Amino acid sequence: MTYLPFEAGPHRLQMGLLALKPDDWIEIDDTLAATLLAKRRLLAERHDDVFAALPGTEAAGAEVLDLLAEHLPRRFPTQYPRMNTTIAVAATGELIGIGTPGVHPLETASRLVPEDLCLMRRTGSGYVLAAACVCFPSRWRLADKIGRTLAAIHDPVPGYAASLGAPVDRFFDRILVDKPVWRVNWTIHAQSEPFQPMAPKIDRVDPAAFGSDISLRVERQTLRRLPKSGDVLFTIRTYIRPVGEIAQDAGAARRLASAIENLPPAMREYRSMTAFADALVVWLRERAGAA
Repeated sequence: MTYLPFEAGPHRLQMGLLALKPDDWIEIDDTLAATLLAKRRLLAERHDDVFAALPGTEAAGAEVLDLLAEHLPRRFPTQYPRMNTTIAVAATGELIGIGTPGVHPLETASRLVPEDLCLMRRTGSGYVLAAACVCFPSRWRLADKIGRTLAAIHDPVPGYAASLGAPVDRFFDRILVDKPVWRVNWTIHAQSEPFQPMAPKIDRVDPAAFGSDISLRVERQTLRRLPKSGDVLFTIRTYIRPVGEIAQDAGAARRLASAIENLPPAMREYRSMTAFADALVVWLRERAGAA
């Protein structure tokens, strides 16, 4: 999939939510096998870094698994044929049992799809991250977020508390079972690896390597209310493309240059872009002029 969600002009922190058609909930493309194999490796080698769940979340996790077990074979019958209590993943040749003993159902659900899966639960303090399988974090650690409220999770984001804190909390209360939504956000990384729990220290990036070493990272996120538990399921699908590919389109290169140029200093620092942002703007405008 190709998403170019950046806009030219002043930076605005916004939710940018759109109605989600049920059939468009999960996105499948030719990277499915590689993504699922990467998940399987991370769950085997770094399980506690990519999966966490509070007690009492098993039923909600099973609800997510049941929804996927119905959706995937219907929406993608050749990629996900179902055989009673087992779903075959054609891309990897795996057989995923629905309800594997001793495994949290949300973890089993995550092994089926390229999306990361997060369960948000309403408490007296607001919505908290109650369970999650996040194999492709963008400079945050699951251990630091599990059990925390939306406000605490987003506390490092410059301007979040003032601009989005209250609106996001209100919106979560209004999410309906039959009206899921989606949004996209973007950032620029000096590395292309999808698993990035920590922000690297970057002093400089050689402009000669911008085209291959700098990547546009887009997250397609969906939100839906679970009908039984009432929890909110938050999915994150990560797409990574070299900036060199984006710059082949002159219009996209100009928009991205403007979007980066207009990022406030605090947002550049938060996104670990300070060391190369200005040089990247120049590079993108040069490519736009040459395209």
